[in-house]
Amino acid sequence: MLHRLREVARDVAETRSVSHEVRDTQHHLAHQRHLETMAVLDAVNYSVRHQPLTGSRTTVLFLVHHIEAWDSLDSLVRELMQAPDFEVVVASIPRHFRGADGFVDEDLVHEGLVRRGVPHLRLAHGDDADRLAVVRALGPDVIFRQSQWDADVPAAYSTRNLAFARLCLVPYETIGLIENVPLHGVDDTAVDERYHRTAWRVFCAGPHARDVAARHGSLGGQQFVATGHPKADRLRTVTPAWPLLRPGGDVPRLKIAWSAHHTVSEGWTNFGMAHLVIDDMLAWARSAPDVDFVFMPHPALPPFVRDEASLLSPERYDAFLSDWSELPNTTIHDDGDYAPVLAASDVMLTDGLSMLVEYQFTGKPLIFLERPDHRPFNEAGRLLLSGVQAVPDVDAARSVISSLTDERRADVARRQRENIEALFEEGPAAPRIVAELRAAVALDHVDSTR
Repeated sequence: MLHRLREVARDVAETRSVSHEVRDTQHHLAHQRHLETMAVLDAVNYSVRHQPLTGSRTTVLFLVHHIEAWDSLDSLVRELMQAPDFEVVVASIPRHFRGADGFVDEDLVHEGLVRRGVPHLRLAHGDDADRLAVVRALGPDVIFRQSQWDADVPAAYSTRNLAFARLCLVPYETIGLIENVPLHGVDDTAVDERYHRTAWRVFCAGPHARDVAARHGSLGGQQFVATGHPKADRLRTVTPAWPLLRPGGDVPRLKIAWSAHHTVSEGWTNFGMAHLVIDDMLAWARSAPDVDFVFMPHPALPPFVRDEASLLSPERYDAFLSDWSELPNTTIHDDGDYAPVLAASDVMLTDGLSMLVEYQFTGKPLIFLERPDHRPFNEAGRLLLSGVQAVPDVDAARSVISSLTDERRADVARRQRENIEALFEEGPAAPRIVAELRAAVALDHVDSTR
C-alpha cells in the first residue's frame, strides 16, 4: 500500500511538472505572439508615417488631457488656426493621474477649453478600439499629445497606437530641472521616452534643452528643435489678475502665491512638502489677516493623496482645504489658468518643480520649500537656483519674506532675468513652431517627388 501511494505521489509530481511546462510554454507563445503583433503594428505605422504628405492642407490633431498645461499649446493652436495651409482639430480626452479611479476628468478638460474659447471635439466615451477608430477617422497628418507619459492617457492614445501619424510634442513643462528617476530602461525620461523616440519633432525652450536631448537621447536629439516655449511667452505678457477679492480691495496687502507639488511620497522625485507644511501655512494665514494667500495645488495632488504611497492622507488634506477656505484672506486657485495669478502676486512659496522656472519670469522673490531628500537638480536646475531662496520650513520662509529689501528684490530680478535669457529663446515661440512645421511638411513634399 505504501509503495502504491509513493507511485501515485510520483505520478502527481510528474503531472504537475508537465502542467507547469505546458503553462510556461503557453505564456512564452502568448508573449511571442504579442511581440510579433506589436512588431507588425510598428512596421505598418512606420510605413504609413513615412508616406509623403500630399494634401493641400496639413491636418493637425491636438489631444488634450492636461488642461492645466494648456498654456504650452494655446498660442500655437491659435496660430495654426489662422494658417491657410493647416487644418486644426482639438479634442478633449480623459486622463489618469496616480491615485485617480481610472481615466477621468474629460469634463474638466472640456470645460477648460470652453472657458478659453477653443472649439473642440469631445472624445469621452467608448472603449479603446472606438477611441482609436475616431482618431483614425479624423485622418490627422500630425498629432500633438500633451506629454510623453503613456500612462496618463487611455491606451488608444498610446505612442504605439498613434504612431501612424507624425507625432509632435511641446513639453508641458517649460524645461527639465532634475535628474529624472530612471524608468523601464530609460535614463532621462524628460527627453528619451518612447514618445520622444517616435516623435517627428519636439519643440523645446532653447539651445540648452536641445543640447540635453543630444547628450541623453537615443537619437542624439535630432528631432528636437529650439523654438522657445509658448508658455514662456504667456508668462511674459499675461495681464495680472488676483483671484482673492475682499472688502477694502484698494488697501495694499502682501499677496502670496503658494504652489504645492504632488510628490508627497518617498522613492520618486520627493519634492512635495504639503504633508509637512499645511498646518504651518494654515496657522500663518490665521495669524496674518492683512496678508492674502492663494493656494495653487498641482493638478495631480488631489488624486495622489488617495494613493497608498501618499504621506498626506485624504482626510487630513480635505480637512485642511475646508479650514483654509473658511478664512477671509485665503482662497484656492485650481482651474489651470494660473499665469495671471503669478503676475499679480508679490512673492511665491513653492516646493517645485515647474514654478521654480515659471515664477522667474515675474522677476519677484521666489521661496523654495526644500525637502532634503529630493532628486538632484541637473545643470538647468542648478542655474535657476541662483534666482531662488531655499528654506527648510514655513518659519524660515516667513523670516525671508519679512526681511526683503528693495536692494534684495532688485538683485533677485536681475538674477532671474539672466537665468531666463540663458535657457529660453526670446518669444514669440508659436510663429517659430508653425514655420518649423511648414518647413518639415515642405521637406516631405520634396522627398516624395524624388
